[in-house]
Amino acid sequence: MIGIVLAKRYAKAIIDLAQEAGVTKEVGRDLERIAGLFTESHELANAFADPTIAQEAKEKILAEVLERGGVQELTMKFVHVVLQKDRILGIGQIASSYRDLSDQLENRIRARVVSAAQLNEQEENRIKGALSKISGKDVILELEVDDSLLGGVVAYMGSRVYDGSIKNQLTQIRDNLSKGR
Repeated sequence: MIGIVLAKRYAKAIIDLAQEAGVTKEVGRDLERIAGLFTESHELANAFADPTIAQEAKEKILAEVLERGGVQELTMKFVHVVLQKDRILGIGQIASSYRDLSDQLENRIRARVVSAAQLNEQEENRIKGALSKISGKDVILELEVDDSLLGGVVAYMGSRVYDGSIKNQLTQIRDNLSKGR
C-alpha cells in the first residue's frame, strides 16, 4: 500500500497525460483491469512484493501481463514507472484515485444503492434521477441487495446517506414509542 496522498499524486499525473493524449477513459479501464489482476492473483501480488525476486524479472513479468491485456502504451509506460518506484502494490489505490478524478472531470458521482430486492430498470432510473437532482451530477449506480432491509432503499452518495428503508422507518417508530410520543 502506498497511502492515499501518494496514490492521488500518481493518479493526477497519469490523468493529466491521458487527457493530453485523449485516452482518459481507456487508461482508466486499463488501470482498473491491472488493479484487478493484483487483487485476484495473490501469487502475482506476492511475486512483486518479494524482495528476493530481481527487478528485471519483475519488469519482464509485468511486460508480459500488460501485453496480454492489450493496454494503452501510456498505461504501459506509467505502470513501469510505478514498478521502478517500487509502488506497484499500490496500483489499486492509484486506480481508485484515478476513477475519482475522472468522475470529477466528467461531473459524475457514484452512489451505492442497497435495496431489499432486485430493482427493475424503471426503479433504477427513478432513483438515479432523484440522486442526480440532489447532487447536480450524473449518477453512476452501484446496486446491492440486502433482504434485511424488509423494503425500500438506502443510498450512499459521497458522505451522505439517504435511508428510505422500511427497517429504518420501523426503528424510528420504535424509538418514538419508547420516548412516549
